[in-house]
Amino acid sequence: MLEDPNVDAVICAIPPRFIEPIANEIIQAGKPALIECPPCDTPEGIDRIEKLAKERGVILMPGHCYRFAPCFKKSKELVDEGEIGGPIFVHFREFVPAESLARQWAPGSWIWDKDRGGPIPTMTVFCMDMARWLLNSEPVSLYATIKWQDLPQLGILGYTVVNVIKFENEVTWVNEFSGSVAPSMGPSMRMEIVGEKGNAIVVDDPEKVILHTEKKGDRREWSFNLTRPERWGHKPQDEYFVKSVILGHEEPIVKLQDAKKALKMSLAILESSKTGKAVYFDQV
Repeated sequence: MLEDPNVDAVICAIPPRFIEPIANEIIQAGKPALIECPPCDTPEGIDRIEKLAKERGVILMPGHCYRFAPCFKKSKELVDEGEIGGPIFVHFREFVPAESLARQWAPGSWIWDKDRGGPIPTMTVFCMDMARWLLNSEPVSLYATIKWQDLPQLGILGYTVVNVIKFENEVTWVNEFSGSVAPSMGPSMRMEIVGEKGNAIVVDDPEKVILHTEKKGDRREWSFNLTRPERWGHKPQDEYFVKSVILGHEEPIVKLQDAKKALKMSLAILESSKTGKAVYFDQV
């Protein structure tokens, strides 16, 4: 396939621990690629991929799809326009039913290897990248707890994560992730961004954004009628990659170093939960 002159670009959507050798083949063939995130299971691996791509002049874009999801794009637009003043606190929650994860990854597959972090790096890097992008700031420290659960009825590993991140702009960001919840909860996502004006932006599932203002009862609402591939940004991300990067010859707005920073934040969850101490990123 890589030798086919009719192939203009590649989407590399394989588990992170297997990406590096495949990415190297793609780079050697000179094909631009959209690479699923995390684009490697270590920060050092991402650096090696990036180095080879630069040497060969090949464009690689990491697939941080949350930047392209309509609900998160609207939230960033409102933040950047100063609708809530400077953000001071963010709460993000993403609960995925265990049965849904079991359908996606069979028992015994690579993602259930607890010694390598289980699903946590894969399931959290998208939010980590979004946090840096939405706040236009870098993380200072992260403290996390993890509750693991064996789910023998499904043959998989359940998890519940809570982490607190302090950013350079003094925003505190709190995440809650779980892959242990019941199906009746459904795919549950909610984000609340509280600003210094007292205003707040609320993302109430991927199809609704609400702006609460300081005026009593005053709120503005944006609804998005989305297909499944659009909800989390996958379709608009792929369209951007094809139209702007491949056909338009633009530099990708998401870089491999962004993916590296997001992965370091996700790996910090594992480290902090093991040590019971905060991870400081200037020491990583």
